[in-house]
Amino acid sequence: MPADPSLITAHAAVLQSDARTLAECAERLQAIRARLEAGGCAPRWLRAAVEAHLAACATAAADLTTAATHLRRYAERAYRA
Repeated sequence: MPADPSLITAHAAVLQSDARTLAECAERLQAIRARLEAGGCAPRWLRAAVEAHLAACATAAADLTTAATHLRRYAERAYRA
């Protein structure tokens, strides 16, 4: 059974939407980090937790964007097949 390009494209759109959501979370975490640094009274463990979550969001967003790009290319090849 050949791949259904419309389904592949739909999956790519979901992944890209999820990537945008994660990028927005990273932006909010950056604002939280800035407030914590400005206040100067946040415990080290809290700052470390925010940094870890910020890095995870940024990495996941990039990975999902890459996956969405690959799926879109795969769908284009499936349309031509």
